[in-house]
Amino acid sequence: MMMEKVQSIIAALQQRHFEREDEIAGSLLALLNGEHLLFIGPPGTGKSMLAKDICQCLENGQLYYYLLTRFTSPEEIFGPLSLESLKNDEFRRKTAGYLPAANIAFLDEIFKANSSILNSLLTILNEKRYHNGREVCDVPIYSIYGASNELPEEGEGLQALYDRFLFRYYVSPIDGDENFLKVISNRIGDFVPPVHLCMQEIQENRSKSASIPIDQEVLSTILALREEFRRNGRYVSDRRWKKALTIMRVAAGSLDKPSVDITMLPLLQHLLWNDPLEKEDIRRNIFQACVSHGVDLQKLRQEAEELFRLSVRSRNLVDAGARFPRIIYCHDCNGSFTNLEGMSKHHESNPKHSFMNPFDDARGRAKGYRKYGFEELVSLLENQHGWKLTEKSNTPEARLYRKEVESLRERQESVLKGHDMERQNLLEGLARNIWLSQRDRKELMMIFDHRIIAISEINQILADIEKVLD
Repeated sequence: MMMEKVQSIIAALQQRHFEREDEIAGSLLALLNGEHLLFIGPPGTGKSMLAKDICQCLENGQLYYYLLTRFTSPEEIFGPLSLESLKNDEFRRKTAGYLPAANIAFLDEIFKANSSILNSLLTILNEKRYHNGREVCDVPIYSIYGASNELPEEGEGLQALYDRFLFRYYVSPIDGDENFLKVISNRIGDFVPPVHLCMQEIQENRSKSASIPIDQEVLSTILALREEFRRNGRYVSDRRWKKALTIMRVAAGSLDKPSVDITMLPLLQHLLWNDPLEKEDIRRNIFQACVSHGVDLQKLRQEAEELFRLSVRSRNLVDAGARFPRIIYCHDCNGSFTNLEGMSKHHESNPKHSFMNPFDDARGRAKGYRKYGFEELVSLLENQHGWKLTEKSNTPEARLYRKEVESLRERQESVLKGHDMERQNLLEGLARNIWLSQRDRKELMMIFDHRIIAISEINQILADIEKVLD
């Protein structure tokens, strides 16, 4: 089975490449998809060794490795000119042993490629074809692994090259002390994979995966992510979204899943960022969307809080400038208020401040007298002391806000519905998903369990709004 082979290879590679769970899984998944992968980061972090080891996993695989500079010539990458063809007035290269004949290539400092190499390289990356003289040849390349210490700058004409790398990883030096000591002290020999992947089974898995359906909740979450990216000014091309779905299909197919479920979405964290600085934000957006089915709970809470403020204002104030029978003091800043208008403005500017009951001794705050929120004190003064401050009216605004409450509650309940069953399904799905790291799995479950707290807080805000509008 494909899953057992991949699982065995991943386990073997993790014994050699410490703190590289994501990079190992991504390198293999890129190979299974026939896509290309980019490593960004400082030199000496094991990028080329990982590419060589991945090539060893491919049955009869041919690896091509080269360090590019601004002065690298096409002959060094695509092969020398054929003298025999020149005698016949033909321009052909002898490609055996060079990039056009490889199955896997590792091109270090790939953004140093000059214009004489760039066009041919783009054709190989895009179409997997090479123009050798007048002949257009199919190349057997599966994946090209590129590496660079830095991203290409705008205006250098390398954005098209950068965009062709679907998988992107920022590779940092080893962080843990124990792993660092293992790396510098252990003698590392040649990698002998426990099993080999043959090209035929890779092609069969790709063909099988093309017809795997995508769960509706996955599609809904992708739409929500796309909208979130648009709001934040992050551009992801339609082509990259389309390829991302193909990646998830192949990943699901390799695990013999009947469909692409929600546990495949975290793979998008390695496909959608352009700048390493935005990587963690995109990861957080994707993970939050995974456990809330595309409903942004933080945004939902913000909407509920704003609706609460509007609903309070929708109540008609009875002569807000009229003088109070007694002065009201702020518990936190000792401000004093003689009318509802001043008190309301202070509350809007300082929503966390509390107020003293004017029928208590305002000077005795240190003696443990109770403090009140704005709405709580207004209600107390109206109901217990007969102050005429507000009117609960059935204004058009109030009716609109009631509808908004219903809409927010429906969205909240859609997230909460079947929580226990969803949690169990998520646990089982994550346990079988070998493409995710341990960090991914733990973080997803932590976010899932914390959403109950967020939902209960939103529920309390909605209940407060309903009290105001009653």
